[in-house]
Amino acid sequence: MNNSYQCKYLTGHERRVFLSIADCIIPPDKESPGAGDMHTVGIADWALGRMPMDLRTSFLLFIMIVEIMGIFFGGKPFTKNSAKAKDRQLRWMESGPIRVFRMGFFGLKNYVCMGYYTRENIWQQIGYDGPGVPDQPYPDPVIRGICQGSVAIR
Repeated sequence: MNNSYQCKYLTGHERRVFLSIADCIIPPDKESPGAGDMHTVGIADWALGRMPMDLRTSFLLFIMIVEIMGIFFGGKPFTKNSAKAKDRQLRWMESGPIRVFRMGFFGLKNYVCMGYYTRENIWQQIGYDGPGVPDQPYPDPVIRGICQGSVAIR
């Protein structure tokens, strides 16, 4: 098995924005590293590879829309705004009047949560013993390695 996973979709600026969003959705604290790290990115990127191309394109476009819209909430792109402005923007997108933003936020939040809560090191921190059938094989050994933290993400 290869000990590294090369991201194909969450790269460059999209990766930086995704990491910033992930840190807002599940922020780090004294007991958890938060969602804004490369293993969350790797899991989300792997899952994006299984998404239909048109939907994946929309997902990646939405990430960049979040970045640009930061200007309206803090005067700068999302990644350069204060934590308070980022929070205000994401809360508006989550519950605001424009349906497409609510849908986009919901999709983005799902990928952040999936990327975070499927990591085995996080299971220990939240007191989860793991799946009921622990020896069930994963459909792809790459995702198993990413979830276990034994694969480096590039």
